[in-house]
This record gives sequence, structure tokens and C-alpha cells, in this order.
Amino acid sequence: MNREILSRLLAQLPQPVPRLRELHISLHWLIANCDRFSMATFLRVSDPLDAGYQTSYLGDQVGRSVTEIADRFADSNDALRLGLINACLNGSLPLPQDLFEANAVDPFAEIIKHSRTCFIGHFPQAELWRGQGHPVSIIELHPRNGDIPWNDSKPALRNAEIVFITGLTLLNDTFLQVLDRTPNAKYRVLLGRTVPFCPLFFEYGIHLVGSTHIYNADIALRYCQHGGTSVRAAPPGALRRVNVTNQPALKVELDRVARHLGAESGQKTTGRRPLLHPVQTATKEK
Repeated sequence: MNREILSRLLAQLPQPVPRLRELHISLHWLIANCDRFSMATFLRVSDPLDAGYQTSYLGDQVGRSVTEIADRFADSNDALRLGLINACLNGSLPLPQDLFEANAVDPFAEIIKHSRTCFIGHFPQAELWRGQGHPVSIIELHPRNGDIPWNDSKPALRNAEIVFITGLTLLNDTFLQVLDRTPNAKYRVLLGRTVPFCPLFFEYGIHLVGSTHIYNADIALRYCQHGGTSVRAAPPGALRRVNVTNQPALKVELDRVARHLGAESGQKTTGRRPLLHPVQTATKEK
């Protein structure tokens, strides 16, 4: 993980620095409880039989401060340990006052029809839009059929007008490279469960930060324990997609999308729905 970005994130933690109070590891998610319950994604690609395989046991980190955990694992190449850092950050960083609920991809549904768009990482909407014939490319370190390999992505990224960046780029140290390769991007969106939810990324040229917050810890934990891996398929009330942007035009578009979705569902809406504070809501039922 990039030490400079990590140091700047850690500098924004409240004092005293929160400690890891509880940790749950499921198939592809970590759920940590510091100031509040939070989550991150991890994808392990190594074989448990490999000599260099690192144990998945992290119980000895419970009770440590977020800064201790970050300093201990920042230089690790293990996705689980890097994911723990981000889960702890997401459960500790102050929440932006102007955050709102939305799918970070929704505001771009019309724009992508006539704008060159790149997704760094696989997202369901990317495959849908690409399949509909829109100018959408998917760039991957481990490409599937039809994807552009990361090593061959410079031309596509250089011409991209909209770029969606998976939070996993923060773990594999490609985040800053993506920014360097997208000089002509009108919008850059950093999104995913691994993203530390913080306006700091605006200073790096990101225009919208999207993450997933735990709203009801009991429901979310049960879903993970039963093998759940999809935010879309999570039980109602378990998770919430939250966003923050520094672009007024995106806020206007999000209002329009919210009104449209409200009209389709027969509900009245006045725009973005404010998030109920996770510090109060992401708690276990008694």
C-alpha cells in the first residue's frame, strides 16, 4: 500500500486513535469493528500449500490501534492483511458531512453512451454497458475474454473521458499509475468496499468516492457467515452504498436519478436520501 496516501489517511483519524475491537473474516470480506462496523474486500490468489503462504489468522490484532495495524502490514503483499488496514480505516475515519446514498455508477448511465469509458476492475454495470455496445472498456490485471490487460491499457486510459477505479488498486499499488495514465479524464470515480471513505482522494484527482457501509451489523455478519459476497444480493437493511463528490454537476445528476427511480417505484422523493449515521446504526441487535 502506498505509504504516502496511508500516512495522510492516518493523520485524519480521531484522537485517541480507535482500536480494533472485533474482527470477522468470511469468504471474501473482512468486517472490523473499531469506532463502528466496517468492511473491506480481499481476494486471495495464493495456494495454502505454497511455502510462502501467510496464515489467515489475525486474532492477535484485536486490541491494537489502527495506526499499529497499518504500520505493521502496510508493506505486506497479502491481500487479507492489506484489507484489514482498509476495513479499520473505514471503521475509524470521520464521516463526511455531505455524504449521500446512491450507486456510484448510476449518474453516468446516460453519459457513457457517448463518452469513452474505462473500468479498472470488473463491475456488473461495466459488462452490461459493454454488452449493449457502448464505448466501455474493462481493464484487468487478470483479464477475461474481451478485457484489456493492464499492461496494454495505456492507449485506452489515455483517451478515456470517464474512469471507474476499483478500490483494489489501493492494495496492489496501481492507483497512482491509473491517475498518471488518465490525463484526459473528465470524471474519475474511486469505488468499492475496499475504498477508505474519505474526501482526501479529491486531492489526487478523484471526483467521486463511493464505498459500502454496514448499516445493520447482525444482518451483515449473518450474510457473510452464510457465504454472501455480493452487495447487490445482501439482505435489505444490511448494507448501504455511500458516496461523496466535489462535482456540483454530479450532485445534480444524482438528484435527477433519484427522482427518476422514485417515480418508477411509485414513491415520492426530493433527491438524495441522507445517510443515517453508521456510528448509531451499525450495531449489533441486543
